[in-house]
Amino acid sequence: MREQNFVTEASSQTGILCSLTQRVMIISPLPDRVRSLLVALSTDCFDVFSLHEFNKGMLPALQPELLVYDALPLPLPSVGHTLEGGAELLAAARDYNVPVLVLLDATSYEEHSGHALSGAELLQWPAQPEEALDRIHRMLEDRPAQPSGNAEDVRVFKDIRIDLRKMKVERGGARVELTKTEYDLLLYFIHSDGSVLTREMLLDNVWGSQFYGGSNVVDVHIKTLRKKLKDSAVSPRYIVTVRGAGYRLADDAIH
Repeated sequence: MREQNFVTEASSQTGILCSLTQRVMIISPLPDRVRSLLVALSTDCFDVFSLHEFNKGMLPALQPELLVYDALPLPLPSVGHTLEGGAELLAAARDYNVPVLVLLDATSYEEHSGHALSGAELLQWPAQPEEALDRIHRMLEDRPAQPSGNAEDVRVFKDIRIDLRKMKVERGGARVELTKTEYDLLLYFIHSDGSVLTREMLLDNVWGSQFYGGSNVVDVHIKTLRKKLKDSAVSPRYIVTVRGAGYRLADDAIH
């Protein structure tokens, strides 16, 4: 069995400040031939996970919003990477309600176009990355909503609701657009159960131990987070300042 290659492409590498991202998993035995799509997705603020081969356990672990499956033939003398080999992937994607975009060469595309392929969509490849991006955006927009009753995927604090699977935050039913850092900061507060969090704790757990900036970055991000949540430092509803110590979640039940 070929060893899996797990890579995360960060949109921030391009210098673009992205708000909340969506996750796309690309399965390709030869990632170089889909690299233009990988770069385009990263630049378009997607989080991209590239694997050499499919592993069903990656779906619940990474929770991608969409799968891209490279079904192009492999060079000789390798055994062709065919649609039959993707049967497990297509079945698992159906189980987890994840849409699949299958990349085919011209011959296979002509053979299969017009026929349903286990609910997957087909795209002839190579193609312009913009064409693939347009298709992916449409597939994500058309994706059926997930059932709302799964408590493991949702965190609620007062009138704030966080969908962990979609990384979506709502306040009073209205969408709140947060950056990835602001999202991680809010989630860390909610998981803290109201404990006082020092600036050092926040830096280590949200920014990571390799971050060497000053602790004032915490204050700046909490200020912007409060603004987006329409919270007040003077009369806080969500995040309380503990003078001389740090911050904590305002008193109330979390579920």
